[in-house]
Amino acid sequence: MTFGSLLARRALIGREDELAALRTLQEDGGPLVAVVHGVAGAGKSALLRAFAAEHDDVTFVDARAIEPTPQGFMGAVGTDPQWLVIDTYERLRLLDDWLRHTYLPSLPETTRVVIATRDAPGAVWRATFGEYLRVVPLGPLTPADAATVLEHAGLDAQQAESVNRFVRGHPLSLQLAASALKEHPDAVIPTVAQELAALYLDGLDAPTRAALDEACVLRRVTRSLLPDGFDQLTALPFVELTPDGLVIHDTVREAVSALLKATDPVRHRAYRAQAWRRIRAEMPHGGWASVADMIALVEEPLVREAFFPSAVQHYAVETARPSDRDAILKITARHLPGATTALVADWWDAVPDAFRVARSPRGIVVAYTILCDLRRVPQGLFLRDPLCQAWREHLRAHPVPKGQTVLAARLALAHGTGTAPSPCFSALLRDVERATLEGLVRRIYSATAGDATDAQLEPLGYLPIAGDATVCDLGPESVPGWLSELAARGLPVQATALDVEARELTLDGDTIGLTKLECAVLRYLQDREGQVVPRAALLRDVWGYEWAGGANAVDVAISGLRRKLGARARAVETVRGVGFRLNHL
Repeated sequence: MTFGSLLARRALIGREDELAALRTLQEDGGPLVAVVHGVAGAGKSALLRAFAAEHDDVTFVDARAIEPTPQGFMGAVGTDPQWLVIDTYERLRLLDDWLRHTYLPSLPETTRVVIATRDAPGAVWRATFGEYLRVVPLGPLTPADAATVLEHAGLDAQQAESVNRFVRGHPLSLQLAASALKEHPDAVIPTVAQELAALYLDGLDAPTRAALDEACVLRRVTRSLLPDGFDQLTALPFVELTPDGLVIHDTVREAVSALLKATDPVRHRAYRAQAWRRIRAEMPHGGWASVADMIALVEEPLVREAFFPSAVQHYAVETARPSDRDAILKITARHLPGATTALVADWWDAVPDAFRVARSPRGIVVAYTILCDLRRVPQGLFLRDPLCQAWREHLRAHPVPKGQTVLAARLALAHGTGTAPSPCFSALLRDVERATLEGLVRRIYSATAGDATDAQLEPLGYLPIAGDATVCDLGPESVPGWLSELAARGLPVQATALDVEARELTLDGDTIGLTKLECAVLRYLQDREGQVVPRAALLRDVWGYEWAGGANAVDVAISGLRRKLGARARAVETVRGVGFRLNHL
């Protein structure tokens, strides 16, 4: 045993039985996958770290820092890990189907996997892995173990007994209670973690409390996102330093945010606006981390649930099998008999892999959707399906730049509820959001689905067009730009705007003065946003003469423009050997 593992075990009090359950993964014929589950603050991360410290060749993954796509997951994990430990798995629920049916079965038989999540695994996990799955629940600590935790935190035996009479062994509450008593020795300890957090927060100095209030609107804290308060947060007992930045425990962060929003909504809104500006400035180069930061600012619950589902996935969503055809047509005939059922049969014959189904734990198809790249729809099917023709007419009138994907979501139906909102219908909607993360998706075409569902989708940008169709245009930046627009609703943030007459660019609330040439170049690129613009075209249309080769006038102008764009300079992209492309500012 290593020195590090001894330290990890010393910090892990009262979890010997759970640690022993994880060790059964080492036994011949033992489980292949262990799922540790417990409420927020139960100590799941501490248990995983202690277990990982006992082994070599451990790949430890914090799901909060991973883009929930197969590519994002594989980039974080690498190839063929010996021990794969995944913390905060609830952040990867969009990948649930892929992990169970594709990734985990592909691992070598010697690999063992440990997962920590808030909820017990759904029946689909038990059905998939059977006896090869070990479920390890984390309950409260025993009174003796709770007393040990509190005594290590500096309380005497009498204080420890008094605290645990209220806290009843919840690890995070024990920690907060100990901290609260140090600040308020005569305090009466309340019974829930949120109240404990509030009691502890009352003892913080003003700068630290102000930094915590501002941080409560963020998914994670970095120096760039919170330059004036980062250092004050590092010493707090409910703040964890991760490779992604500082992470405030959800229980405390939610309590602080709710309290601030209720008592000082103006300041809460100002903090969100400031966070939006900083995240927006980082998005061109921030990758998935910045996208996830922006999702945390969106107040539309359907968006957060789509990307980060809070509930256990009871329905497995996967590509339909050949044997699912009859079940799909039966669902269609039940709700949309006649012509629509015949069209669905035509879709199946033409693009069967476009069908995604939601299965019950028993493997029964309870809902389905048709989702694919619009370019994959055969011409004959376009002619037979009136909805496809409506999409094509709209696309002809509003073309998208080359290289941007247009998705067709033809239909979504559930056996019991049709197109009405339902748990299995929500699973299909999350699957659509999963698809938007794979590639540069510009637009999603669909059909009207009834007043209730259409009203639910309208805040997300799904708007009606001719022919009983709908469209959601994500914009030239795809998902990042779409999320930015949703998060900005109701905030005092000014959209990007170019005033040609004043030669001023408004960007993230700041006004930037431009030269006449810089303004003309920017306007020309904006008119062709997302498209590659050759140097010759810029010289011809902005400078007014034909390209002769060798001149660097365009490069000098672009360089000056980038300097003024600051953090957004990467929005002006150089396309080697051709020219430039402006991505959304």
